[in-house]
Amino acid sequence: MASATTYGLILLGNSGVGKSFLANRLLNDDEAFESRFSARSVTRHTEWKDMPTNIGRYTFSVANIPGLVEANQKLIDENRVEIMKAFEQCPWAVVLFVFGLNNGRIPDEDLVAFKRINDAYEFPTESLLLIVNGVPLDRPDGYEEKTAQLLEELTSIDKSHIYFVERSTSEKSKKDIHDLLYEAIISKCEPVHHTRKRDIELLSDEISRLKMESKYRQDQLLAQEAEHSKKQTLSTTLQRNQLFTMTLESKPDLADDKTRFDEMMEVIDAEHVRNMEKLKRMQENSNSAAVQQLTDRFKVENDRNKKLLDQISVSPNVIVVYEKKPQKKN
Repeated sequence: MASATTYGLILLGNSGVGKSFLANRLLNDDEAFESRFSARSVTRHTEWKDMPTNIGRYTFSVANIPGLVEANQKLIDENRVEIMKAFEQCPWAVVLFVFGLNNGRIPDEDLVAFKRINDAYEFPTESLLLIVNGVPLDRPDGYEEKTAQLLEELTSIDKSHIYFVERSTSEKSKKDIHDLLYEAIISKCEPVHHTRKRDIELLSDEISRLKMESKYRQDQLLAQEAEHSKKQTLSTTLQRNQLFTMTLESKPDLADDKTRFDEMMEVIDAEHVRNMEKLKRMQENSNSAAVQQLTDRFKVENDRNKKLLDQISVSPNVIVVYEKKPQKKN
């Protein structure tokens, strides 16, 4: 039982999600609460155990409380009373709400339980952690991130206050869980005074409907996430294809420019050869007027060729050098 100088560390969640196991990890004592998988291990009454050491600057007493959702109304009512009694005994507390997993999915009955208890107490985020317990070691890549986002949407609790606990397979993993819970409480939580705003209300006859509503909402969010992921993949693929297409389209441009340049150089070379032959014949005939006329023509053609070369987007710098032969003396 928590004293006036001790804060409560209250574990909530349905039967079978591993509250007792996590409470034992906090206490670092396998025998503190009965946590074996059996019908007898189901918690029916609130149990308190004082922690041997502080968590940060606070002294806590751990409360292991029955779950809410049960098969009949009598058990539901008994559990409601136990939950409300725990907060009356120790209103200054940090709350750890524990979710189980069913084939990697958050069970709908756990979401129903959280919603009904949270409706009654309106837990402040600064005093609340959501713990997803029993996460398999062989989970898909990105599982925690996607599930945290989903749980944030379903509970309206910031995903920075959502933690994932792997299935314990060794003494080392038990210590890892102990360290994870300590660090989460120290870094994220402060004890807050919890006041019940209304009674916890749950009728056994409405559980099936509430679970169906939760399932529909969860399916809807999962479908939206899958569609978003599909669109992101498609967008990435389209961007890659567009870049690849642009690369392919740019290559013919370069090839076209090179082809045009080569063709232009062939024309210039051919004209140069013809003109040089004409100049040679005229020099041999000592026709100075014709030589001057041909020289002027060379200049015009050179200017024209320069303009054509400037129009080509990619071309090397080309200098055409004409060999000037000395004129023969008469």
